[in-house]
Amino acid sequence: MKNKDFGKLYSEEISLLTPQEHLDYVTLNLKKIREFRRGFNIPLVGIAGADGKSTTKGMLSAILSQRGPVLETPLFCDSATVVSSTLLQLKKEHKFGLIELGIVNPEQFKLAVELTEPHIAVITNIGEAHLARVGDKYLLADAKVELVRQLKSDGYAVLNIDDELVSGMGSFASTQRIIKFGFNQAAHFFASDLQYLGPDGIQFTVNNYYQFHLAVYGSTAVSNALAAIAVSRVLGFEFDEINKGLRENFQLIPGRGNLINLGDIYILDHTYNATVNAVSKACDSLVQFKKYSHQLMLVLGNLDEVGPSMKDVHLNIGYYISALPIDIIITVGESAKFIAQGIRKINHNKKILKHCDVPEAVTEQVQKLLSPHTTILMMGAKSLNLSQQLQQLVSRLR
Repeated sequence: MKNKDFGKLYSEEISLLTPQEHLDYVTLNLKKIREFRRGFNIPLVGIAGADGKSTTKGMLSAILSQRGPVLETPLFCDSATVVSSTLLQLKKEHKFGLIELGIVNPEQFKLAVELTEPHIAVITNIGEAHLARVGDKYLLADAKVELVRQLKSDGYAVLNIDDELVSGMGSFASTQRIIKFGFNQAAHFFASDLQYLGPDGIQFTVNNYYQFHLAVYGSTAVSNALAAIAVSRVLGFEFDEINKGLRENFQLIPGRGNLINLGDIYILDHTYNATVNAVSKACDSLVQFKKYSHQLMLVLGNLDEVGPSMKDVHLNIGYYISALPIDIIITVGESAKFIAQGIRKINHNKKILKHCDVPEAVTEQVQKLLSPHTTILMMGAKSLNLSQQLQQLVSRLR
């Protein structure tokens, strides 16, 4: 094979459309990657789920890196090829590996798990995300259960007890080491006594004893922290060390619920994406800022990955938002018109409601309605790229 063909083949090595004439090469290459990975006897953690994978990975990295270098998949790890290229970066100095499995296609997901052979499997949630491509949440659960099913007998499955589909995945594992996390006190690691402190984050107690105070702003991030705490305990970290790592080393990734503090204006940045799972929880985090603000503003674009029931999903989001104490709502994009329609049906004219057909109109609309001591939540589908409007708004307000 000519050298110039190798790069192209490598980039498509795990393609489901590999031409038959290249199949022997692809099979051999995958075998070599798996053998290379097996040459490193370090704990590898596989992280899957609809939402919260990157946040969970970031929290784990903040904790584990206190003991040495950690290999991590990059952001936007959405193919088995990214997983394989990350595994090929393993070095002797690595103490841990964190492999995010943000892969929708079930065959590629299974292949990525086979290459990774994780010692610990974490599944954050299933919910409703990715339905447009997978079909429904049961099919998604069936795909993600591969991560648990392929664990060895000495492996650990770390599962979200609050998500019924995830919690039940332990029955598919060959290992008896099933660890559950969540807000349900039947979990091995559970959170209680949540105190929402506005710009100062959230304080909570783990297992009715250990106090944590993190710069996070919604319950989803607390759930992610519980997953990270569970994995860290499996790996032999004490609670004091876990707390120190999270407190000193962890920051939310821009676009994933981080807070932008502009003096008397707060902006909750959820511009990375908007899924069915994430919108309601993000809105709840906005409501927690009510006592720290004179008014609350929501900028909400089209939702991503909602499947065939696009209109109904957006209407239902509108119905939900109508009951929340949010003063101003700006919807963005064609599908988001149905969110506005849902709000009007329930709330009539009690809220200020505006619509922007295109993202480029958002900054001007926000500034027209903005007053001091406002908290803004900005969220929308990846395709809207609302992060550009957020950056523009921030630069004008600074």
